[in-house]
Amino acid sequence: MRKIAHLLALVVALASTSAVMANPQHERMRNCNKTAKEQALKGDERRAFMKTCLSGKHEKPAAEPEAAVSNEPKKAS
Repeated sequence: MRKIAHLLALVVALASTSAVMANPQHERMRNCNKTAKEQALKGDERRAFMKTCLSGKHEKPAAEPEAAVSNEPKKAS
């Protein structure tokens, strides 16, 4: 029974170590693939997108601008 517990602990330790060791290139590949899939890119369009995305030249779409803050005083009703 102890051997099984030790083996299980070893498997859990190795699994958690591999998750920590993910490098930035791997994360970039994952994110680029996800974005290409969301945009339904195929063939040459996908290849071109992946090339620029993986090189770091791809800019993510800008977030929607927040509502403009007005400095004008509120009018009393």
